[in-house]
Amino acid sequence: MKKAGVFDFLRLIYTGECTSRTELGQKMEVAPSKLCDIVAEALSRGLLVECGLAQSKRGRRRVLLGINPELAQLVGIEIGRWHTRIACTDFVGNTLDYQELASETSKGKDRLLQVAHQAIKRLLLRYPRVAAIGISHSGVIDRRAGKVLFWPTVDGWEDTPLKEIFEAEHKVPLFLEDSVRAAAKVEQRLGHGKGARNFVFVYVGMGIGSAVFIDGCLYEGHDGLAGELGHLTVKDNGKLCSCGNRGCLELYSSAAAIIGQVREEIEHGVASSLSREVRENPGHLSLEKIAAAAQSHDRLAERVLNEAGGYLGTALAGVVNLLNPERIILSGHAPRAAQEFFLGSLLYNLRHRSIAQSTPGLDVVVSQFGDEAAALGAVLIAGEEVLKARCREMGENNV
Repeated sequence: MKKAGVFDFLRLIYTGECTSRTELGQKMEVAPSKLCDIVAEALSRGLLVECGLAQSKRGRRRVLLGINPELAQLVGIEIGRWHTRIACTDFVGNTLDYQELASETSKGKDRLLQVAHQAIKRLLLRYPRVAAIGISHSGVIDRRAGKVLFWPTVDGWEDTPLKEIFEAEHKVPLFLEDSVRAAAKVEQRLGHGKGARNFVFVYVGMGIGSAVFIDGCLYEGHDGLAGELGHLTVKDNGKLCSCGNRGCLELYSSAAAIIGQVREEIEHGVASSLSREVRENPGHLSLEKIAAAAQSHDRLAERVLNEAGGYLGTALAGVVNLLNPERIILSGHAPRAAQEFFLGSLLYNLRHRSIAQSTPGLDVVVSQFGDEAAALGAVLIAGEEVLKARCREMGENNV
């Protein structure tokens, strides 16, 4: 018989894998009498609620179980280069409040943290039952230590103890995670990753990152730094990256790279329908405008998007050859805004550079979630930790 604790059972419900006593018993291989005792106690303590009956064509309909949404409230934050997004939810992720603030990283770390602190204090006054805060950060982090190790292209964040800073300010437990992994958690629970055991989540925004799931579990690597796809070399002797390497994928396929390449070529005289935009408002050039220009057959926009997608496809071919995933989920501004041009060359290089036998069953899909994903992922991470603590209070006796 497989041994497990109370949290192992409730986590299956929290992550959406099981919704009835029968499913729990089958998954965990536990005696029905013991399972009934665990469920009864979790119900009495308010951790679980019965939430309806499963549909059935014949026989007795199963009672569905769910985590109690009123168990606590949670706050999730994404700190990104351009925006800081803050969500407050009930315990199962239903949004109570959501706001998007300018990060203004050029004004320094202290300014960004001050704005975040003020927003959180307003939320805590309005929602006094917040039990934990989850923060997702787009820099390189040490999740276990609760630190930002460094933030590529953003100065002043080296060895920043975010967990210590926020817990001291708000007196609420804080859990730190990488932004891409946080967004991938949402995808695993609610999106294209649901039910998939081996998949790779790839975020292509102002930077590039990934999250790898093996047999349903997030792979973190020896030091928790797995998934830095953006710093895979795709061009020998290429541009110098902020990480110290040359030719990193992020310098050729990210939204920042695409915008920078179009702007640079126009400034060097390449003809484009975007030339006036670059001359008059160079800081307002966006990926969406470049994608729209490509739709109107602007040759520069088409070429830059195709090249960016091709570089990413080459990098992902190496990932496919190494890991043989069943699915690759693309997220971020580039796949959403420029699917036709970006994905065409990506898929071409991916399929032509991968082992032939590894691609027929491979799905490549674009995420259905938008900019809110990393903040909501931080909520899920915080919620899981709170649930674990409540189970310890309940008594984690092995079964």
